[in-house]
Amino acid sequence: MFGFGKPQKTPREQAREAKREIAHGQRDLEREKAALERQEKTLVLDIKRAAKDGNAAGTKILAKQLVQVRQQKDKLSVMKANLGGIAMQASTMAAQHVVMATMEKTTKTMVAANKQMDMGRIQKTLMEFEKQSEMMNMKEEMLDDTLIDAFEDDDEEENLVVDQVLAEIGLDLHTQLGEAPTTVDPMLLQLPEAPKHTAASAPVRQ
Repeated sequence: MFGFGKPQKTPREQAREAKREIAHGQRDLEREKAALERQEKTLVLDIKRAAKDGNAAGTKILAKQLVQVRQQKDKLSVMKANLGGIAMQASTMAAQHVVMATMEKTTKTMVAANKQMDMGRIQKTLMEFEKQSEMMNMKEEMLDDTLIDAFEDDDEEENLVVDQVLAEIGLDLHTQLGEAPTTVDPMLLQLPEAPKHTAASAPVRQ
């Protein structure tokens, strides 16, 4: 009955309710403005009719009423615009409260995290990381040197095999590759003979 134990509304909920109330008020103003516009049209017709009938006094009275109606319309337009501004302010205040609440929670989280972080432990971890990184770099350099030596040995073996093959066919890379060999394997000189064409088998051109 007295509202004890009722949960307090958040600023966002309060802003939402305020915007609903403002929207309701704006609709009421629109209805009043529409009624004034209908009254304005009626007065214009009445003024024209009174002027046509030559009723000068009635025309002046109706004209004053028309001025008042139009002034009231302008006031309603201003009031509606003011309500729109109030709605924007309510939304802005709700957004600011959300931002402040978020910052407050974030700050508390950061404070708790900083309390749990031991600077000595952090320094020890960084030093250990640097040590392990240096060890890893040294191992990578040793592995690179080993691979280079292994490939150099492979090159030497490959050169020996090439020299042996060239020696078998009578070439020596250590002298001049462009010179013909002084001694050639007789098997290399045994080339297949080209087929001989006899006079009878040769085609006769006309």
